Amino acid sequence: MKKKIDLKDIPKDVAFQGYLWMSNKTSPKVLKDKPHDFSKYADKKNPFVVEALLWDKENKVSYHITHSGRYQVYRYKLKKLPKEAELKKVKYLPHRLDGVNKCKFKQLWVAEKDPLCEDMEVLVMKALVFVGFE
Repeated sequence: MKKKIDLKDIPKDVAFQGYLWMSNKTSPKVLKDKPHDFSKYADKKNPFVVEALLWDKENKVSYHITHSGRYQVYRYKLKKLPKEAELKKVKYLPHRLDGVNKCKFKQLWVAEKDPLCEDMEVLVMKALVFVGFE
């Protein structure tokens, strides 16, 4: 499901859909089914990746990169979700993403016992996973 990884673990030869926002730019670079080498940012201090959302449609894998003093890189394998997980499709309007109508996400919901609800199971949103553009 969700796993913390390093920038160098993001495949170089995958055609991603998503965006990459660098620290020295005023707007993000939109990737539409293009590969990108993220390992080149792993050792550099400046410029750095402020934020990136990437979708590997072929393998059903999403990557989320943020930087707040150090990189936080997460990989979501949608093919390896818990059996009881529920996915809900949602769409949002983009901000500064030229040529993008909407950003698509999937909310990942998992049932958990809640002590405040008589230990009954309630759905808890565990992640908001980027799954491309419309």
